Amino acid sequence: MLRFFRKNDPFLLLFIAAFLVITRAVLLIVGVESPALLFNAEALGETFNVTPTDPLYSVNGAGPLFAFFYGLLTFLFDSTYTISAILAAILIFVQAFILNTTLQRNAAFQETNFLPGFLYVVLASASEEFIFLSPVLLATTFLLLALDKILTHLKYRGSEENILTTGFLIGLAALSYAPYFWLVPLVILIYIMYSSTLVRRYFLMTYGFIFSLLIFWIYYLIWQQGGTFVSGYFGLAFSTHFAEPAILSKLALIFGLPILCSLLALAQGFQGLGFTNHQILTQRTMLWLLIFGFVMIWMSPSAQVVNAITIIIPLTFFTSQFLITRGKKWVGESIFLLLIVVALTIRFIQL
Repeated sequence: MLRFFRKNDPFLLLFIAAFLVITRAVLLIVGVESPALLFNAEALGETFNVTPTDPLYSVNGAGPLFAFFYGLLTFLFDSTYTISAILAAILIFVQAFILNTTLQRNAAFQETNFLPGFLYVVLASASEEFIFLSPVLLATTFLLLALDKILTHLKYRGSEENILTTGFLIGLAALSYAPYFWLVPLVILIYIMYSSTLVRRYFLMTYGFIFSLLIFWIYYLIWQQGGTFVSGYFGLAFSTHFAEPAILSKLALIFGLPILCSLLALAQGFQGLGFTNHQILTQRTMLWLLIFGFVMIWMSPSAQVVNAITIIIPLTFFTSQFLITRGKKWVGESIFLLLIVVALTIRFIQL
């Protein structure tokens, strides 16, 4: 089955979409208990519709962009249970497509395939919290778009437009999920370490980030709530809620095998044998994103499994690299099938 996804065939996107639709449909038909994040999102959206001029924030790290978006959903639909699941599925498919396209465009592997896209969907199907729309799920879409710009800059020393767009996309991600504010220093660190970016371009990226925040600040300033917006947003961005042992245990169960595969791939990647310079830079960028993802889990403002979606990006990359580079085909096929079985088993056992 692994060989099926190692082809460079765009029609595999249809298979990925079908897998996503079938697994989500089965879960919704069987019945999935509404998680706390869905109740929080609905409460946030309803409150926004009552007081649209007041800055609103939630315990799950929701920023103003998510509040605006979910306010629209609660205005249009009496219940957001189904539409939230549909939109989440669409976002996960779009994210899988963006990630796969980004890795193909940057020749991240020795071959061009659709394995990362499928693995991303599989890992994003391992918990009921990934089934519904959440702030971090919306924010991850912007993060992946920014990641494409970052890798392009590392490869081609991108234009100032690229840098500005990167900052703006990170700003949209941070406006959806406040803790993503910390992506700004992470990207600056990556640029400092792995590129010869001019100093003024760091300010340009920061300007792009600030510009996205200014849009919402001006909106609230009109209603004399500018100061409340600033204090509320940065209070949420800097707030922490150290992950509980139960959450960490659940994450270890869900992502244990991908983490093991990623560690083995990292050990191989550190040797640098058989990789181009840009492939090595891509690996290091993904490593920093993996570290960032674990920090987000440990210090997220809410103890929820969905906050782990950040680490799915690098785990998908490193696991794909591990499977592709197996000399013995039966080893890669066995681990690939095991990944699928474990993810789906964990998901359905939780019902």
